[in-house]
Amino acid sequence: IYEYNAHTKKMGSKHERFFKKCLFELSIGYMIKNHFLTPPLKIDSPVACYDFESLKIHNQHFKMSDIEAILKDQKRITPVIIQNILDMSHDRQGVMIFTSTVRHAKEILTYLPKDQSALVIGDTEESNRDLIINQFKAKEIKYLVNVSVLTTGFDAPHVDVIAILRPTESVGLYQQIVGRGLRLAENKSDCLILDYTGQCHNIFSPEIED
Repeated sequence: IYEYNAHTKKMGSKHERFFKKCLFELSIGYMIKNHFLTPPLKIDSPVACYDFESLKIHNQHFKMSDIEAILKDQKRITPVIIQNILDMSHDRQGVMIFTSTVRHAKEILTYLPKDQSALVIGDTEESNRDLIINQFKAKEIKYLVNVSVLTTGFDAPHVDVIAILRPTESVGLYQQIVGRGLRLAENKSDCLILDYTGQCHNIFSPEIED
């Protein structure tokens, strides 16, 4: 919405901007350094990752059919990834797993402990969704799998593992996903970010280009 950011960097010229200059930016780096947020510990492809390099952007987004095709071809990688999530989160409080599609999410759920895991998707009935979320916040379940429904505004401060199994063309959205684990909470010193997408988004300084 502005032509120049707080560091006087021009933000592109394809469209006319409403404001000339951003006067102040409150960055994630500043918030972490000053103890307003929990430090993230990012680990890229801990054991294996999906290969999304062939994905092309169509009308500013990845095509779901392309993502589905890649996941189908690389289905054998999923159980290895989930086992790694289980191993890495053994001593952690709450794990949010961000998946690519409903089919992908349902497959992932089969590899997780049944009595500690739940799935939320767009079609999840509202009362059931509320029940699952309340159980997760109460730490009655440990692993919460979702498909594009808990990326913004969701607040469960105890979350200390974010597992990213979905590609995104948006650095801002990637930051929102990571942000679900950066709330301050008791007995929480950091948040483990497990990225299985092979993408190189910047957690700390996302730039939205046009």
